Amino acid sequence: MRITKTSLLLCAATGAALAGASPAWAQDASAADAANDDIGEIIVTAQFREQRLQDTPIAITAIDGDGLAARSYTTVTDLTNSAPNVVLKPTSSAFGPGAAVFIRGVGQADTNFAYEPGVGLYVDDVYHGTVFGSQLDLLDLDRVEILRGPQGTLAGKNSIGGAVKLYTKKPTGEGGFLEGTIGSRDQIDLRGSGDFTLVPDRLFMRLSGVTRHQQGYVTRYDFGCRNPGVAGVPATGSPKEDCVIGHEGGKDYTAGRLALRWVASDNVEVNISASKLVDDSEPAATTLLALTVAPTLTPGFTDRALLIPAKGEYYNYSTYVTPAFTDADGSHPATVWDPNTRLRAWEVAGTVDWTISDTLALKSITAYQDLSGSYGSDYDVTPFGINTSNITNSHHQFTQELRLNGTSFADKLDWTLGAYYYDATSYIEGGDIIAPGLATSSVFYSDDTIPAESISGFAHAVIHVTDRLNLTGGIRYTHDKKDYHFRRLNVFDTSEPSYTAQNKIDGAVGKYSGDRWDYRINADYELTPDLMVYAQFSTGYRGGGVNPRPFVIQQVQSFEPESLNAYEIGFKSDFLNRAVRLNMSAFVNDYKDIIFSNTAPTVVDGVTISAQNATPTNAGDARFTGVEAELTLRPFKGFTIDATGSYLDFQLKSIGASGATISGITLDSQAPYITKWKGSLGVQYAADLGSAGTLTPRFDLAYQSSFFTASDNNPATLVPAYTVMNARLAWTSPDEDWQVALAVTNLADEFYYRNKNRLPIGIVSGQPGAPREWSLSVRRNF
Repeated sequence: MRITKTSLLLCAATGAALAGASPAWAQDASAADAANDDIGEIIVTAQFREQRLQDTPIAITAIDGDGLAARSYTTVTDLTNSAPNVVLKPTSSAFGPGAAVFIRGVGQADTNFAYEPGVGLYVDDVYHGTVFGSQLDLLDLDRVEILRGPQGTLAGKNSIGGAVKLYTKKPTGEGGFLEGTIGSRDQIDLRGSGDFTLVPDRLFMRLSGVTRHQQGYVTRYDFGCRNPGVAGVPATGSPKEDCVIGHEGGKDYTAGRLALRWVASDNVEVNISASKLVDDSEPAATTLLALTVAPTLTPGFTDRALLIPAKGEYYNYSTYVTPAFTDADGSHPATVWDPNTRLRAWEVAGTVDWTISDTLALKSITAYQDLSGSYGSDYDVTPFGINTSNITNSHHQFTQELRLNGTSFADKLDWTLGAYYYDATSYIEGGDIIAPGLATSSVFYSDDTIPAESISGFAHAVIHVTDRLNLTGGIRYTHDKKDYHFRRLNVFDTSEPSYTAQNKIDGAVGKYSGDRWDYRINADYELTPDLMVYAQFSTGYRGGGVNPRPFVIQQVQSFEPESLNAYEIGFKSDFLNRAVRLNMSAFVNDYKDIIFSNTAPTVVDGVTISAQNATPTNAGDARFTGVEAELTLRPFKGFTIDATGSYLDFQLKSIGASGATISGITLDSQAPYITKWKGSLGVQYAADLGSAGTLTPRFDLAYQSSFFTASDNNPATLVPAYTVMNARLAWTSPDEDWQVALAVTNLADEFYYRNKNRLPIGIVSGQPGAPREWSLSVRRNF
């Protein structure tokens, strides 16, 4: 199915039809309708100032804190079920803890610091510059804003696909809550916050924290214990009676946040926050789907089907051990890797808002982030240690943003001038053992350094031509610089270079730098007080870099930035006394220099010098076309229906000279994480029980079509379509100080995959979603 220009006009035509219909709808609304609860307002700040969601001419999904709780959302990847053309998945165990975030087909799934995210992730307007460690907890949030489409002039750095912005609750001096949860697989969660007045009318403090603990849903078994008498399997020690040696997918983390709000004067407000995360969770849940490696990597073992669980079963035979082996360098002892994830993160941020005059305001946002973590990986998910590693990542970044907001010409012009600075240094350290014992093996210890810097200046203006017509323009200049310093050492003696082909990479330096101008032009028109239409042209880019995973020196290559030109039309509407809200958008995105991973063997002068390859390559130019809709209904008091739907089409328009070297690429190739169809439905009813309080049942359904996780579109990387249903029943006391909620996720116990990963040496693994889970929460509001 292709969307033509005619189809693109569907939004405008529908908007016009609704505009004509709205007076009739309003006349038909009864007095009873007028008494109903209307759809609440969410104030967003996507355009540098506070605006009603319905007045902001950008495709935005906004959910407040109560809406997140009602949907049983706890982490940022849960948001995937409530936003059209948005795909958020936990990264695979091969990449450690993180979130693969894609909006309108654009994003990044690899946590390596060499790659830019593609979708900007922000907490209180502070940019988080890495995919690693981005699986954030939705702790004590006021709201979430998901901006779809390039935000090159608004969000700026690497927001080519869009931006996900989390906004925490500010201290007010009163209120708070405590919540405890028990549930499936020994789940025990505690959450809470408290708001305090330190100096009346001047200084306020808010403390919030969360701790989550739950056993994983994928069981690691000892193969020999479960399959006695099968020859050729390395010994793994002494398992328990039930053959269990561990689990994957479990949670064990604690996070806290301190926020101070100082109202220094009538014109100056200062907000300072500090947060800390301690995460010792299990590795991402992984199961083996296929194993076609060379027979010498599983010596004496022939029935590989025994290693692969049947569909619907949650287990693997990972040991996180590389058995002893012999190669050209001699004999090497067994290597034991840590099977857990260890993540430590802290951040401090300060925001100063100074109202200089009635028409002029200055905002300063300063932040420092420190992130470090290690994770072990057993990529082959077997006892054979075919591809194992243990990686330690660390990332330190400082950011400074200044915005000067003004209003001029008798309130006819709202404008913003700003500047942004980003300085980060990242480190990757750890051992990798791939195909041990083979002549083509890779055995090395990385100790890489990745410094990065970005400086930008921007301007944004809204001209209120009439009371109904607004014209918006934006421009941003950015200068980026990123280097990659390689060290490739002997994993068994780090004082020496690697003894495999990586030794020639030791000491190499890759460099990237570039400049970029981005633009935005937007026009919005209020056809009626409840119907606004808009049209927009905007641009964005994702910075270039250097291949972080070369297996031979020839693969130390830089890649250029991706860029995107987006054409979009849409409307935002409320009807029937705001009992119905319908927002739609349609877009065409022209994508240049799209980056695909090249897994083809590296050949020099007709000789294959490396069968292993994962070089990011500018493949060519492409086009995304799509339609999105968000609907909210309040047909009568207490009853709410919310739904989303989206369609996304991808077409590779041309393949460049570099792209032609990519394995299996054709004009029919699909980009990774393209979900053509996506939809959600939520139904909620707050039944008033009078003096007994309120009983609120809620049901949610989310569907997404199949997608590939790799650009070569190998069938093994196809994640099938799936539908997931959740349910929640909450009782709230008459004074709203107590709440008890019973929630069930994956109500139908659907077995589905969130992610898949294929390694060219012959390993395919999948990340199954969690089975049906229940939880019971008790909350006390103060």
